[in-house]
Amino acid sequence: EVSRHRRTLQDMEASVKYSRALFEVAQAGLLIVDLSTMQVMDVNHAAAQILGVDESDLVGNLVDTCGMRDICVRLSSDGVAIERHEVELTRRDGCHVRVNLSLAALHMDSQRLAVMSFIDISESVRAREELRQSNHQLELANVQLNAQRSAIVQSEKMASIGQLAAGVAHEINNPIGYIASNISTMSEYADAMRTIITFYRELESLPEGDPARVGLRAAIAEQCEECDIDFILADIDGIMSESVAGTVRVTDIVQNLKSFARDDSPEKAVHDLNEGVEAMLRMVWNELKYCCTVDKQLGEIPHVMCHIGKINQVIMNMLVNAAHAIGAGGGTITIRTFATGDDVVIEIADTGCGMSPETMARIFEPFYTTKDVGKGTGLGLSISHGIVTEHGGHIEVESEVGAGSKFRIILPSQSALVDGIIG
Repeated sequence: EVSRHRRTLQDMEASVKYSRALFEVAQAGLLIVDLSTMQVMDVNHAAAQILGVDESDLVGNLVDTCGMRDICVRLSSDGVAIERHEVELTRRDGCHVRVNLSLAALHMDSQRLAVMSFIDISESVRAREELRQSNHQLELANVQLNAQRSAIVQSEKMASIGQLAAGVAHEINNPIGYIASNISTMSEYADAMRTIITFYRELESLPEGDPARVGLRAAIAEQCEECDIDFILADIDGIMSESVAGTVRVTDIVQNLKSFARDDSPEKAVHDLNEGVEAMLRMVWNELKYCCTVDKQLGEIPHVMCHIGKINQVIMNMLVNAAHAIGAGGGTITIRTFATGDDVVIEIADTGCGMSPETMARIFEPFYTTKDVGKGTGLGLSISHGIVTEHGGHIEVESEVGAGSKFRIILPSQSALVDGIIG
């Protein structure tokens, strides 16, 4: 019996040592509090280290020492079995430490205890805050980057318009010139008609049989013959229709410029790219008509969800580049639009000078240009590549020195986008 009792005591002692070892080596801070007295009964090394005190400073003292009294009081009064909190504790040196705290009520004989476990998450909280701040700064930087990119795109638009200004002015001057000439002619016709109408009014004011009526009729006949009234009446319709056509032409040019130059709406919309090709051809026509012929082969294509102003900028860049590649020697620009699979393709080919493989490898680099000073910014193709990529498309290029170049702008159609969203 004595031997059995001794072995039991030895086993209990071993169990206590084992439990104590586990208690001490735990990386989480562990506290045991008597809920009736609110005194700390036991504490491990990790808890003392987190709270910045010695273990002897905690054991036997009130739980106020480590700032957990309110939690213990609530645990005692509510009778909650387990609670978990993220709380801030105050260390002995006055510094604050953020911890994940778990506590449970434990009954042992007549005692009601609180077992607390907490892990220092101060570094994690700081890292989380730094990450939040970094994300906020990144968002601000992204907003600034997008604003700068939009400004660069808009600046490139203005530069393109500046380079085309002489041609646009010429295109406007032509209809303005013949409108001005027609107005001058109409002014002369109005003077002649005014004289004839004045004679007729005088004739009407005279009574029948008045000898003066004979003279007025002769004056009217002479005036009609002198100003060729039949020609005037026949010519007025032509002058008016020609002038109206001129004003429509000027309106179209100005409208195209306004549409091209204005900032794009932040929202995409469904557009017919054939209309964009037609609009850009009208805008750059003066740049093309003296150096090349245009073979236009616009097919039936589905609509595309896009920022049409940006896509028009891409088309215009390609057309102007093709004209510059052809130069004064003359050539042909072929424009095709067609659908292939779920994509819409705008193909612009020229019979110009072509490009070497080395040049083709760099054409989408910002500020890279082979044009003379004042003829290019080196941003046109770079911006075009960015715009097409932004729309979920890509640009393909084929070129050979002396044999011309072919650019394909490939964009997903509206139906493909809808299928992708549904899928």
